[in-house]
Amino acid sequence: MKAFKDLTPWLRLVRLPNLLTVPGDPVAGFLLAASGAPQPPKPLLLFAAAGASLCLYAFGLILNDLTDLETDLRERPERPLPAGEITVAQARMGAIAMALSGLNLALAAGRPSLYCAAALAGVIVLYNAWLKRVRGGGVWAMGLCRGLSLLLGALAARPELLTQTGAAGAPVFVAAGGLTVYVACFSAVARREMDPEKPQGFTRWLPFTALLFFLPALLVLLSAQRRLDAFTPTVYVFLMVMTLMRAWLLGGLMYRHQPVPVTVGGHIRNLLMVQACLCVAAGQQGLLPAVLFVLLSFVFARLSARFYSS
Repeated sequence: MKAFKDLTPWLRLVRLPNLLTVPGDPVAGFLLAASGAPQPPKPLLLFAAAGASLCLYAFGLILNDLTDLETDLRERPERPLPAGEITVAQARMGAIAMALSGLNLALAAGRPSLYCAAALAGVIVLYNAWLKRVRGGGVWAMGLCRGLSLLLGALAARPELLTQTGAAGAPVFVAAGGLTVYVACFSAVARREMDPEKPQGFTRWLPFTALLFFLPALLVLLSAQRRLDAFTPTVYVFLMVMTLMRAWLLGGLMYRHQPVPVTVGGHIRNLLMVQACLCVAAGQQGLLPAVLFVLLSFVFARLSARFYSS
């Protein structure tokens, strides 16, 4: 019990509930790429890519709190760094350890994955050093991080995607682009958190609009390429409708009756449903991961209630 208490500040620093949504990006990319590969890739490559994505995400969160320390001292003194639960030196060492671990795991997944991980780490550093203070730059950087995370998994399955383009890799790039836009859209909603009055304009509908175009477009593309069996489209459409309905509620009724951070948390939770859709799009081999991500969406809600209530 004491060990868990000692670990709690670190879990709050890296926002444990959000970490549940991270492995789904490389898993979805890996499965989408593997579905068009001549030979099935080694499963260990998937674990290496997912581990790299997790480590780099934690690196970004720690770096974010380090660069925002002065702001947090004024506005969020309960966070682990301003509260003194974790020292600045400890956080710096943690960030370095996560960055190095992420890059080494990416190398284990293959050189193309390492290049993608290096680009991801570069975007993270740029975001914290500069882009988050640039109008529009921060939200697109956050979206790009998710898109690169998906590509990291895809390159672990099919390294040739880095140098070869064509119909086989089109679903992967459509998925990465759609994920980038969706995350950028709900990040734009999150930007309004500090506004004295919540906006009721079109911004709150951006995440729903992104999914409304992205998820059906991927289904149409896969159908045109004849990469779907008789069973997969039914499951995909079912999950897609659930995902769109939740995004619609978050932009409408729920947005008007809850704080902006809670709405943004709902969109982050909905990422797990998006990842479930992407896994199903890869075929029957993606059904089990899709079920796991749907179940994780319920775990996310429970963890969020605990970690974000303070």
